[in-house]
Amino acid sequence: MRIHFTSADLARTHLAHGPDVMWEIVNSLQALQAGYGKSALRDWRRSTAHALYRIGLAGRVRDRLFTIAPHATYFPDLLTPVEGGLGLEEALEAVLSTPRTRLRAEMAPLEGAPGAASWLDDLSAGRPRALAELGETLTAYYRGGVEPHWDLVRASVDGDLVERRQSHTHGGVHALLDGLRPMASWRFPVLEIAGHPSDRDVHLKGRGLLLIPSYFCRLHPVTIFNGALPQVLVFPVRRPDARVPPGNAAATGRLLGDTRAAVLRAVGAGSTTSDLARRLGVTPATISHHTGVLRDAGLIRSRRSATTVTHSLTSLGWSLLHRGGHDRGATWSKPASGPRRQGR
Repeated sequence: MRIHFTSADLARTHLAHGPDVMWEIVNSLQALQAGYGKSALRDWRRSTAHALYRIGLAGRVRDRLFTIAPHATYFPDLLTPVEGGLGLEEALEAVLSTPRTRLRAEMAPLEGAPGAASWLDDLSAGRPRALAELGETLTAYYRGGVEPHWDLVRASVDGDLVERRQSHTHGGVHALLDGLRPMASWRFPVLEIAGHPSDRDVHLKGRGLLLIPSYFCRLHPVTIFNGALPQVLVFPVRRPDARVPPGNAAATGRLLGDTRAAVLRAVGAGSTTSDLARRLGVTPATISHHTGVLRDAGLIRSRRSATTVTHSLTSLGWSLLHRGGHDRGATWSKPASGPRRQGR
């Protein structure tokens, strides 16, 4: 897929302010269907499946949400309105107020299971009961499958955005677009996403491009299907590769101590205390001690949700790793292999 820029597009290309709730919902639904990201999403997939069955929502998610957001070459753009960056309430209001002409046009390509055909017909016609059921099911799915993990989602997206903003500040929009490697290659005026299942050209025509990192996006960047709508590029958040050049690890270790330096590197774009303990082979109490020291030093931030604490790097933490040479020669993990998702 090739995205074509003009000079005006470069001036209007910018990063999202944080995670987009509707893109995370849709991407997570596709992750549930396809099963990719088995290692990174294993615990989430298991806990979400249990939660959906426990609250009696599994059948509705399968029959309604999998139907409208299939793991296929198409799903309706109306599910991912620009209001998704504002929050769930504003996003759902935009989804449910979609004009009927657009509903009919975007629902037409869907091929739901036989049991969902009549519901899709009602939805395409904008019938109140079908729209209400869509809103209720999306809300219930978010509460059961996404919201419990939102701190990790936000930490991952915020961590990704910190580095990209720094790249933009120091190198401008060309550095920002070039930083999408290896997912995409940039050579003005074209951003090319090699191996994308959608072989097409997108011409921005002066509208610019909104770049949105997504925690649940895993295989390749995703775009809006309708070229006439405001254009976005949704892409997987960066995930630090466990392989750190020995020289850089040693330098950071001399500064912080080997264990604390390992915790700092492992935090990356966002990790929970239990994740860090499992990955580093130490007890949660040990992780809590070291994250407390790193937090007091301003290198990480921690957010608590119920019994889960999620840690992410601050700008100072990113700078320490980067200026210490951590990012020079280090690699970032590519999206997990698996069935190709929708080719937008």
